[in-house]
Amino acid sequence: MTAFDDELAVEAWEARLAPLLDAHGAAVIAALRGGGPRPPWPAALRAPALARLAAPHDPRWAARARTLARWALAARLDAEPAMFAAHAAPATAVGLAARHRALREVAARLGYADAAALARALYGAAPGAAGAAPTEDDRDAPPTPTAPLPGWPAVRAALAAHAGVEPAAVAAFDDGRHAATVLTTAGVACVFPPVVDLASLTVAAHELGHGVYAAAMRGLPLGLAAAPSRTVDEAVAAWAVRALEGLLPAGWAAVARWRRRRGARARAALAALEHRALVAGAVDDAWAATVGAWRPALAAAVLAEPGVAAAYAEADRLALAPGPGQIAAWGRAGAALDAAGLA
Repeated sequence: MTAFDDELAVEAWEARLAPLLDAHGAAVIAALRGGGPRPPWPAALRAPALARLAAPHDPRWAARARTLARWALAARLDAEPAMFAAHAAPATAVGLAARHRALREVAARLGYADAAALARALYGAAPGAAGAAPTEDDRDAPPTPTAPLPGWPAVRAALAAHAGVEPAAVAAFDDGRHAATVLTTAGVACVFPPVVDLASLTVAAHELGHGVYAAAMRGLPLGLAAAPSRTVDEAVAAWAVRALEGLLPAGWAAVARWRRRRGARARAALAALEHRALVAGAVDDAWAATVGAWRPALAAAVLAEPGVAAAYAEADRLALAPGPGQIAAWGRAGAALDAAGLA
């Protein structure tokens, strides 16, 4: 095939998948708000030709092909009988152990040397890649202040202004049973549970971080309108959680910082346990003990997705500090962004 043939193939797949992914995104939003199960990926994503897409002649075309192939891998993985059955297990340490075993079982069948290589292809971080956990703030939690917390609209406005996007470009639904951000050709939607305290406001800020980044990618071709990896996407969301501290009254900022540092330690510990599970095959009670002491809403994502813990821990390690408007610039680069240049 010529370079032009490669480009035509990428464009043809983008045109075919766009309406299917839009319908899938709408169904995901409905499930997040209604409490139903997340819908499966569109069956078209499992086509072998999609997984083989490549356009090595140009970085942006190559990025478009890589994004579509990454989505194809996620769809193929979810459809594997062993993984499909493992996903039926609850979002607990026991359920995650079943998903770890399934990931190890299907890795070779999907063309990967091992489960760690498969996780890296999915999320952009290999199990065990995260650095040491932070050691600050080991003292007891600061006292709970009485000052009122800002509402999520104020947080959205501040994050969007710093990112360089319009706040209205990020639709928010604060009636979610679960939290997630969805980008479709119709727009960006952040879904999160009602904000009633600092914990739920932190979850909202995390999703709004995803949201302002996604809003910066709107209008790009489908294969570019995505973060280059889950790790980069989570690093932007982690920036938003850190930025929240600057929007809080001083007392609340101290509590938020303590919570964030505690969460970073837990995520590093979970990444180390994930390495044991996926690389060494050691699945034991340490998962239950670690998760038992750390139960923010984001724990559900770690427990539901085998291999993703390293991405969260690596996002903490990156500690992105984008300047005003820089996220909008990253968004314009989309999946073609060189993630190595972010730190």
